[in-house]
Amino acid sequence: MVEMMKRRRFLFLIGFCLCMPLMLRAQPDTVRLSVDFSGEGKELQNYWRGSGFTPGSQLLRKDMQLTLDYLASIPHDGIRYLRPHWLLNMVQVKDPYGANPDYDFSRLYHALDEMVLRGLRPIFEIMGYPRLDGEHPRATRRQGALRWVPDFQQEEDVRRWYVFIQELIRGLEERYGSDEIAGWYFECTNEPDGDEQFWDQGIAALLNYWDATSEAIRSVNPDYVFGGPGNARHLSDTFKAVLAHCESGTNAITGETGAVLDFISVHSKALPYEMIRRERQAFDYIRESHPQFAQLPFWNNEADPTWGWGKPLWWRPTPWYAAFVVQSVDAHNRLLIDRAPINYGLLVNDHNFLGGWYERTLCARRARQDDPDRFWLVPKPVFHGMNLLAYAEGRRYAVEGYATGADPVVLMAVRRDNGQIILLAANMPDFGNPRQQAEDGPEVVAQQRARHDAAGAQLEVTLSGMGFSEPHYTHVRIDEARGNAYQAWNALGRPDTLERDAYDALIEQGTPVIMDSRVKLEAQRLSFAMPPSAVSLFVISEGAVSGGLPAPDVLRVTPYCGYDGSRKDFVRWQQVSDGVAAYHLLVSHDGEAYRQVTQAPVFALGYVYVWPQGVDAVTYRVEAQDL
Repeated sequence: MVEMMKRRRFLFLIGFCLCMPLMLRAQPDTVRLSVDFSGEGKELQNYWRGSGFTPGSQLLRKDMQLTLDYLASIPHDGIRYLRPHWLLNMVQVKDPYGANPDYDFSRLYHALDEMVLRGLRPIFEIMGYPRLDGEHPRATRRQGALRWVPDFQQEEDVRRWYVFIQELIRGLEERYGSDEIAGWYFECTNEPDGDEQFWDQGIAALLNYWDATSEAIRSVNPDYVFGGPGNARHLSDTFKAVLAHCESGTNAITGETGAVLDFISVHSKALPYEMIRRERQAFDYIRESHPQFAQLPFWNNEADPTWGWGKPLWWRPTPWYAAFVVQSVDAHNRLLIDRAPINYGLLVNDHNFLGGWYERTLCARRARQDDPDRFWLVPKPVFHGMNLLAYAEGRRYAVEGYATGADPVVLMAVRRDNGQIILLAANMPDFGNPRQQAEDGPEVVAQQRARHDAAGAQLEVTLSGMGFSEPHYTHVRIDEARGNAYQAWNALGRPDTLERDAYDALIEQGTPVIMDSRVKLEAQRLSFAMPPSAVSLFVISEGAVSGGLPAPDVLRVTPYCGYDGSRKDFVRWQQVSDGVAAYHLLVSHDGEAYRQVTQAPVFALGYVYVWPQGVDAVTYRVEAQDL
């Protein structure tokens, strides 16, 4: 009992520190929006369900595997695709120039197994080069090893690469089955117009590589999907050359006119409204110069605020990054998809790296230097933002009242297939160049924070045509004081290492907060504050009492090791609702009675539980409740 009281006092002090900044802010501006749900709406499917990282070999690490568990726990397949770099660096080859090269794919398979096991699918970049087993006069040192790097301007090497890719795809089919592979995407090497570490053989060689790669994949199964070029520079010569070659170039393998192009990918890293301007320019170029490709799926598969995943930037651990993701999706809906006849395929945030608070990561990592398998991972607000965004599927309805078309406060309105209405609001203040800290130094942070902190808003939303006789709503919030483990870490004094109690506090304080539960919606109107950097999810449905849900089955328990050496389990459970649901985890120690261990409801389909000392066996149960 004494320990429980100490814990509550500890959490109260953290919560008080978190709320203090919100008490001091100026009177916010009022934003008035309206939504009419009486029409049909437009179909909205999750086109943002992707992430990326580098290198692919990190899939063999325990901390990345726990990160995959977190990703796979986002409800409704909120993240399904992963785009790792340098996958082919995990292949080993013996005698690549002989009549029968011997390829060892085992390390690559083990890495891909970790994704497939969790229901995740790769955007498989045909990137990297096999490591040589032994010496060879034509070996090239790349990424710390001697590798087979073909010269793609030599016909013999182009043909060798073609055979290698055939072997790769056949091996993947044998291991995972063609039905599984048909759900993957294959893409050319990353940013061939960017850093020379990605591609250094020029455009002509790239086109030969493109033909050898795509034709080898298609020779194994013509239904497999290949595209690119994932260019780094806006409307670069490489981007234009690839499109022209795919339309009218001479194929280096078949000798015929044209090449495989199943989707077109670009990289546009910017704030959402500038990002869309650049994407629109790229799409306009495609439509005007290569109209036969205008109906292909168009991707931005590195759609981040800025480049440089490892650059420490102050906003990355804050709810601003979560609000960025929501604003980006809303802006793509309104300003690109609604205004252009564009087949928008994927909008991927490249944010699944392993790092700390200030890097481009979904979780902050604290690991022992002497044993990297002993670590804590703390989900950041952007991870929880991806969880809430996963519910924004169904029929999308127009939101009226935007002031400029480039507003910081946005609202997405969706009716899910189960009848629930979802309102997802975000306030992403414009504080200037998000990269300025990296360019001009840390002194700009105070200026940016001052501009950020003055950008609160009061949101008033008028709703009509919902079709409910007694609508009630539940409100879930992420902001600087709620669902923000980083701010809780600040309140603890920014410790370099996390003791068990501190880790528990960050997990608890980092969970999105239910602000209101089953409140009657009066006069078809919502009025609520949106502090700077905030995401709010409103679930509106009929009646004051939520329906009971069956207890989810525990699907998988994956053991890991905590920073302090304790055992921790990632407990993954079944999704039991088509709507928004909250979950609690219950545990039994050594056969004793079950007790609830989640202090606040969990919106993901998984949770990390750390075993206490002296316990020999733990079993799990899960309870679920509709919102």
